[in-house]
Amino acid sequence: MTEVFQERGEDIEAIGAWEVDLRSVSEFVSMRKDAGASIATINRDLTAFNHLMRHIKNMGWIDTNPVLQFERQGMKESLPDIVLPTYEEIKKLGRRAPGTLFFFPTFLDATGGRVTEMSMIKWADVKGMERPVEGHVTLTLRHTKGRKVRTITLRQQAIDILLKIPRSNQSPYVFWNKTEDGYYRTAANLFWDYAQETGFAARLHDIRHKFAIERLKEGWSVYRVQGYIGHGSVKTTERYYFRYLSQEQQAIANADGNVGL
Repeated sequence: MTEVFQERGEDIEAIGAWEVDLRSVSEFVSMRKDAGASIATINRDLTAFNHLMRHIKNMGWIDTNPVLQFERQGMKESLPDIVLPTYEEIKKLGRRAPGTLFFFPTFLDATGGRVTEMSMIKWADVKGMERPVEGHVTLTLRHTKGRKVRTITLRQQAIDILLKIPRSNQSPYVFWNKTEDGYYRTAANLFWDYAQETGFAARLHDIRHKFAIERLKEGWSVYRVQGYIGHGSVKTTERYYFRYLSQEQQAIANADGNVGL
């Protein structure tokens, strides 16, 4: 379930058992299918999952076992609508944040990264800033889902933001602060508070969705988007974002085959 909640921009360690609902179970099954798991394997997963949730229900922590609901109703996938913030709303959110977090929302908008992986990047992970032009600067992401390190080539928008961020003599992080850790460990929680204050109607994680949808509409292949934002399967990218594309845009997104162009 970790992957399900990460795609929602939420930390599973902060999730209560009552937040695991029928939609969560459906999304879990979809992601297992996307990853190539067999029906037999998924059924074994659901058996173990059912035992866990039944125990939690018997403890009185939840009223309904969502896995049992799923088994009765079958797969009725219902992805939540994505609220796409405007660039002005993203900048307004950044203006509310302290220190280097001022640049954080617009950097997410320029990279499509997850909140956790981007909040922990270091200057040592950025290569090519001696020539800060698109196509020359890369960013290696090490604190990713599943610890699968990936390197992306930064777009000019992201490079220009990096050029504005002051560096620290004490902290190696890009989005640094003066705490013992040297970076903002609870960036997602902080921005939830700032969103309430600034009227930001979306979630910080929706900026990632905005990036992916905009790149697909620009003509990026679905394979390029998948690799860039770090989805485990191209099927996940399709499920989340193709519903926001026209038939013509979908055809263009699929036109490059699986070469990731």
